[in-house]
Amino acid sequence: MELAVLDLGSTTFHLQHFGSAPPSAGAQGSADRALSSVLDHKRSICMGAQVFVDGHIDRASWQRGLDAVSELLLLSDARGFNERAIVATSAIRSAHNGADFVNELELRHGCKVRVLEPHDEARLAYLGQLASPVVAGTRILAIDLGGGSVELAVGEGTQPVHADSLPLGAVRMRVYEGAQVFGKPEATALAEVLGEHLQAPLAQVRQHAPELVVFGSGSARAARKLLSRNSRLPGKTGPIDAQRFGAALDELLGRSQAELIELGVEPARAATVLVSATIMLQLMRQLGFEQAFVSDKGLRDGVAIELQQRAESRDQAAKLLAAVL
Repeated sequence: MELAVLDLGSTTFHLQHFGSAPPSAGAQGSADRALSSVLDHKRSICMGAQVFVDGHIDRASWQRGLDAVSELLLLSDARGFNERAIVATSAIRSAHNGADFVNELELRHGCKVRVLEPHDEARLAYLGQLASPVVAGTRILAIDLGGGSVELAVGEGTQPVHADSLPLGAVRMRVYEGAQVFGKPEATALAEVLGEHLQAPLAQVRQHAPELVVFGSGSARAARKLLSRNSRLPGKTGPIDAQRFGAALDELLGRSQAELIELGVEPARAATVLVSATIMLQLMRQLGFEQAFVSDKGLRDGVAIELQQRAESRDQAAKLLAAVL
């Protein structure tokens, strides 16, 4: 079975196809029949940078979005799939004309676009993390750091025991700060804002006693890749240490977008990568965690697992019906 997921995010529109793979050791729940990525394409739209300023999708962003979806669906169709889901997150959910944009996509392509509610987005991002061996047998706090929002979900089974969504995503916070360069004054100001807005939500999270903090999303992976580039364990995924992460961030504050791109940051994330790192560091500090992990799993994996579950349920129902008849 091949499952296709198109994620219409605040920074990128991202297509992944997932196929069956051998189970990961210790993977939990429905992820026991693990899925691996067999196709991966994205287009940088940066819709959130415009929506979170103006409150709506303007003509240029609208057309870029339509073109990107057309290109990605063509790639998906050429590959072939058994099940496909298209989901939209914070930027489209927040835009005054987001529903109109979704309607045009559905009419143009004859497909259904699911605009995720914040709680559902947190649940699916958590579900996606269960496919990672690092979380096996552990009560995790899965954090999906998006462009418009931050999703938090705690649990150790297939359903989280607590889920929340906060409008504190990297693109939204970058727009809030507004400065051309994100330097130490901006980072200090953002840390104060986060301290105020995270206090109550994180108090609720701590009541559920997570043992491991796992970050997922392109924003988190971009931040880790940049800040760990000179470490013993470079790359987009892997462990992070709050003290070393903070020291690396301090050295980069005030760098221009051009300088960050020269250091290997994708152009679409150059304006927000230091904001993402600041948010990650503040979450760790306020939660009291010196260590965390950045995963290659996340929302799209969760959507694919849910597609897999539904397909298997339909197959089982069809077999039962055939047996009765």
